[in-house]
Amino acid sequence: MPDTYRTENEPKSELFDQLSHVRAGMLGIEGSGAHMRPMTHFADAGKAVLWFITSRKTDLAAQVGQGATAHYCLVGEDTGYFACLRGAIRQSDNSEMLDELWNAVAAAWFTGRDDPDLLLLEMSLRDAEVWSATNSRFQFGLEIACANLDKDAKPDIGAHTVVRF
Repeated sequence: MPDTYRTENEPKSELFDQLSHVRAGMLGIEGSGAHMRPMTHFADAGKAVLWFITSRKTDLAAQVGQGATAHYCLVGEDTGYFACLRGAIRQSDNSEMLDELWNAVAAAWFTGRDDPDLLLLEMSLRDAEVWSATNSRFQFGLEIACANLDKDAKPDIGAHTVVRF
C-alpha cells in the first residue's frame, strides 16, 4: 500500500519501494509512434536505473536503437500508486548485470543465457511524476462528503509530486 506522506516527503524511496512490489509496467519510446508495451523492470535505486530484458528481434529493440528517451508507467495493483518515469534508454552489453538479473521467467523466453537474441536495456532515470491515493474507504468517503458540503473545499485523498534524479 502506498504511503501518501512518503510520496510527498520521501518520493524517491517510496517510488523504489513501489517498484519492488509491482513487477511490470508499460514501456514506450518517445517519438516512435508505437504503443507502450508491458515489460518487467529490474530497479537499481542506488543508480536510479531500470533494467529490462527483451529480444533483439522486437520492435522495441529497433526503436531504442543506439539510444532514445523512454517513458515507463507504473500502476500499483489495487494500491492507489501511479508513476510515470522518464529517462535515457540504451542497449547494454553489461553481462554481469544480465547474470544478476537472469531468472527462470527470463529463461522461459530464450534458449538460454547465451541466446544471441537476448538484449539487455538500461534506462537511466531523469525524472518521474508520482501520485498516491488513500486506500481508506472511510477517509475517501469523508473527504468527498466534506467537499460536497463545502464547495470551497477540495477532497484530500492523496499526494502528487515530481521526482528528479
